[in-house]
Amino acid sequence: MSTRSCFLSFSRVALAALALAPTGLSQDEAAQAGPRGWLNWRGPEQSGASAERGLFDVPKLDGEGQNLLWTYPVQGRGTPVIADGRVFGCGYVGEGKDIHEVLFCLDETTGRELWSHSYPDFVSDVVYSRYSIGSPTIDPETGNVFSMTVPGLIHAFTRDGELLWERSLFEDFGRLSFPNGRTGAPMIEGDLVIMHFIFASWGPLGPARDRFYAFDKRTGEAVWVAVPGVTPYDNSLAMPVLEDRGGRTVMYTGLGCGNVSAIDVYTGDVLWRFHGLRGGYNSSALIDGDRLIAVHGLENVDSSVIGRMVALDLTAQPEEGVLPASAELWRRDLEAFSSSPALANGRVYITTKVGDLHCLDPQTGADHWHIKLGTSQLHASPLVADGKVYVPLPEGDFVVVRDAGDAPEVLGSVKLEGSCLGQPSLSGGRMYVHTTAKLYCFGERLGEAPIWPTRPVAQGGEAVRVQLVPADASVRVGDVVPLELRRLDASGRMVGVASASDMTVAPSPLLRQDANGQWIAAKPGAGMVKVDAFGQSTTARLRVVPGLPFTQDFEGIALDQADGKFAYPPGEWMGGRMKWQIVDLDGQKVAARNMSNPLFQRTISMFGDPRESGYTMRVDVMSDGTRRSMSAVGVVHQRYLIILKGNHQELEVSSNMEHLREVAPFSWKPKTWYTLETRVDIEADGSALVRAKAWPRGEAPPEAWTIEVRDPLGHTHGAPGLYGFTPQSRFAVYMDNLSVTPND
Repeated sequence: MSTRSCFLSFSRVALAALALAPTGLSQDEAAQAGPRGWLNWRGPEQSGASAERGLFDVPKLDGEGQNLLWTYPVQGRGTPVIADGRVFGCGYVGEGKDIHEVLFCLDETTGRELWSHSYPDFVSDVVYSRYSIGSPTIDPETGNVFSMTVPGLIHAFTRDGELLWERSLFEDFGRLSFPNGRTGAPMIEGDLVIMHFIFASWGPLGPARDRFYAFDKRTGEAVWVAVPGVTPYDNSLAMPVLEDRGGRTVMYTGLGCGNVSAIDVYTGDVLWRFHGLRGGYNSSALIDGDRLIAVHGLENVDSSVIGRMVALDLTAQPEEGVLPASAELWRRDLEAFSSSPALANGRVYITTKVGDLHCLDPQTGADHWHIKLGTSQLHASPLVADGKVYVPLPEGDFVVVRDAGDAPEVLGSVKLEGSCLGQPSLSGGRMYVHTTAKLYCFGERLGEAPIWPTRPVAQGGEAVRVQLVPADASVRVGDVVPLELRRLDASGRMVGVASASDMTVAPSPLLRQDANGQWIAAKPGAGMVKVDAFGQSTTARLRVVPGLPFTQDFEGIALDQADGKFAYPPGEWMGGRMKWQIVDLDGQKVAARNMSNPLFQRTISMFGDPRESGYTMRVDVMSDGTRRSMSAVGVVHQRYLIILKGNHQELEVSSNMEHLREVAPFSWKPKTWYTLETRVDIEADGSALVRAKAWPRGEAPPEAWTIEVRDPLGHTHGAPGLYGFTPQSRFAVYMDNLSVTPND
């Protein structure tokens, strides 16, 4: 039996008591309790429900009885979160080159902006301005705010907007990009902030998979990496749900490979998975006692039916890591794409793809009632509070339905500007709905927000295993590698840290130890770091990238694969092993696109540090092909793509193809080497000047740049990388004589 069925281990009764009488705590009790508000998009019970009462029946924009308190003119697709009088949210503003995502902080009473941070898109495939499909999360212990941008920047801020740390999942860990722009929300448990996406990294983590990264919330160091699924169909933005079970703290979540999975929160150990569909889960699941309730909107693995809600028995025992079919307790043919169900008062509420609102019995899956509210519903999730269901719809309708037991009662609705794609949030009688036009704040009273319950800190047991942190590190030559060996008890909780004298670090060409005993990144490459302590061994992944200046002509690489036919590229090339080969071409060693897998038409392989800024790149490039057809080849330069496109006979500069893309004609021939030179400078006003030129190799370079592009929202820093696109894997591209040097 589960010992914890809500996010922060409070019973529903205790939570309801806090909501009804938030001032009834003693001063000592209040000091020990968490902040007031709505700290993550699923709410205090991770179920889309609130215990608050006395809420409005009908949202009103104007006229008598108006309950619209304020609006904030920033477009959004997610859910704002609230803590101690402040509202935090993700949105986007601007058009064309000026479009950028924002993380904002507002005064909850007036809607006045207190601070915001802006982030332009880079090297992403996002279309139709699909930004801010996600939400920030507030740490109940520190009050710090965590968020992720579409291109994969994770940020940790204080409540006052001071940056604590930033990680680039794309440049450091190989996070992939997708046109739908889904980011989801960080999950915080204890000292961990956990993110979920599809990564294609190096070594054993090279193949694209759903991966969870748990970062230390104070430092940003990776604590563990989990790979719970198989080859994905799509990326997933499902947020995990948590409980304590069997002595572990377990999170359950859907994956892009069509599985639901259970993972130990503190260690990343994968406990089991259950295959449900040919696609990705995008809705968050619910925990109801010993049942896990999940829903999706794609084709099932065992039938051609589209969509299903299923309840799984959490007491079932997995067989070789897979939950058996007998674990399924019930199923319903309901189709919900990313609209997540809500659970309140022993009832499940879900809006389906065709715009119906269902109220179900979680024990059987049978309907108590259902009602049609609109023509469709893909994304927005309902909020349940005060015996009512608050439902945003994609056409902008915001509908309130009372659960009258065996029937629904529509209390009213209002048409909001823009489209509703996120779940509402609620704090102190104020309800927040973010649309693709603005953020709305409704309420008929300005009450005191309920206290967010804190999670009791469990007493640690005897140390039984060790954990090396960082579990996955990407550093620059010369950086300190802060190796820390943590001692864990049987539940995975940290009970101590080993001293340096207790640790024996195995020799590695990637590391050296300085006079102070610190471990320093010694040379470029990638591999495992092994540490022995207390009679146990453990490992961590280490990727070391070169600093500037840097040159590579590949001549020093021995062709040691397939009887001397090729070599793998340098180990630090992110995703490079599967997509590039070092080969002999006309007596010189060059990097060539691996053409053996037709699925790998495009590759982006990062080989540098995301902190680099203000540098020049030069590389010799060539494409196979014919007079009619060639491939594309180029570089990633400080978060800009600069590419020679053979079929278009152009030199192109882009960041996101829909918002920043400029081209200049450039005539080039197949099977002929050219030199490509690129440079990025950041101007005093924050804009970037991106320049590039190309010419036949061996000739004098032209004085003038072939293309110059000014980006008003310049990328101030970013890692260098390589780009190749080989349509239908027909014509290979080649690179040689790579150099990266500081501009000054």
